[in-house]
Amino acid sequence: MTETVDDILADLDAMVGLGPVKQAIRRMADVQRLNADRRAAGEPVIDQPFDLVFAGDPGTGEDDVVRIVARLYAALGVLPEVKVAEVARVHLVGATEDDTRTRVSEAIEAARGGVLFVDEAQQLISLDPADQGDTAITALAEQMEGRGAADFAVVLSGPTEAMRLIIQHHPVLARCFDDVIEFPRYTPDELLELFRRRAAELHIEVPDGVAALVAEHLEQVHKGGRFRTARYVPSLVEEMYARMAARALADGVATPDEHRAFAAEDVPPVDQAALADTGLRVGFSAR
Repeated sequence: MTETVDDILADLDAMVGLGPVKQAIRRMADVQRLNADRRAAGEPVIDQPFDLVFAGDPGTGEDDVVRIVARLYAALGVLPEVKVAEVARVHLVGATEDDTRTRVSEAIEAARGGVLFVDEAQQLISLDPADQGDTAITALAEQMEGRGAADFAVVLSGPTEAMRLIIQHHPVLARCFDDVIEFPRYTPDELLELFRRRAAELHIEVPDGVAALVAEHLEQVHKGGRFRTARYVPSLVEEMYARMAARALADGVATPDEHRAFAAEDVPPVDQAALADTGLRVGFSAR
């Protein structure tokens, strides 16, 4: 059964947090729907670019939102397919200019009819004159400018300042991207809701007392200026799952009551949370 725009927007609304993002995506959908109605009536329209920039910290829902955008574009008739081709620097940048342009062309071909999602696009910024990152951006911009209607859309994602820098230094991109959609950091309450949802997926209960301890844990790491993205939640759940396993199997046999609900002792101390060497994944020290 074909998805409706309202069904897809309901999935967007069901996501945790992201108020400004939801507002921007809904506004875009409303304009596209109005344009379709006015075109059908023979009325003039104000065309809206359908390329987007997602700006903000990694782990704030960009991957999920870009898939909703792809579904919306198909339901709105903007693009013919529900398709997301996700690429990063390694897929676009080669050792030479020719190699880089070939890679960009291959990425666009894979996305044709759908959405090309360039994740962590800030890695394309060239700091070395010999680096081909700028060539990749230029090649992408050229193909965006020369494409036909309903060919493909581009979504760039990365930190706010880096994304603005890319657009500023590539005027063609500035013409393609109308707005930068800012992805806010999650609040402690929103992180707690993400935690509850992940636990529910695992069929693990979170008693009120444990939820209060998790909320306190999240509040402390948030106040410390760390771990304000959704990437922290899976690591926290994994750590608590491991602690639950050790607790449940301490006597060699786990009873259902021991592994179907988190307990207070499963919540790790805040000082054991640590960034991995990459700075992107959160883990816990072995204490």
